[in-house]
Amino acid sequence: MLNDYKIISGDQYKIENLWLEVTKNTKTYIIGGIYRHPGQDIKYLEENLDSICSKIHQRRLPCIIVGDINIDLLKYSDHASTRSYIDNLISNSFIPAIIMPTRITDRSATLIDHIYYSTGSYKNDNNLVKTGNIWCDITDHLPDYIITG
Repeated sequence: MLNDYKIISGDQYKIENLWLEVTKNTKTYIIGGIYRHPGQDIKYLEENLDSICSKIHQRRLPCIIVGDINIDLLKYSDHASTRSYIDNLISNSFIPAIIMPTRITDRSATLIDHIYYSTGSYKNDNNLVKTGNIWCDITDHLPDYIITG
């Protein structure tokens, strides 16, 4: 576990997260899993992720960040905090890998489950990344996936 990447959660800001370093063959990845409770301040998450992304950038490792973030990316054009959050991740070389709704109900479709990917220093044309949602009616959240090699 990478405890120095952990976002502190408390009464005011409820964020659960876990950061790991995983090696596959000769390639090392940093993987972060995040659950941001609904209604929490987006700016707090954004500021903490900015700090974490800087640490990851210095290590030059590829990174995957996944989670139920509860920020609707479909509101990018209309909601300043969402726009700032995404722009900050993109400026840190993290690309949103899921762009279709991830939670679908009879009344709405939102993109609140996220996957972000950064290549680190492994910029190479042979690095294949596939992502998507799996249609499933067991829950209103669609399972997301990322495959990289």
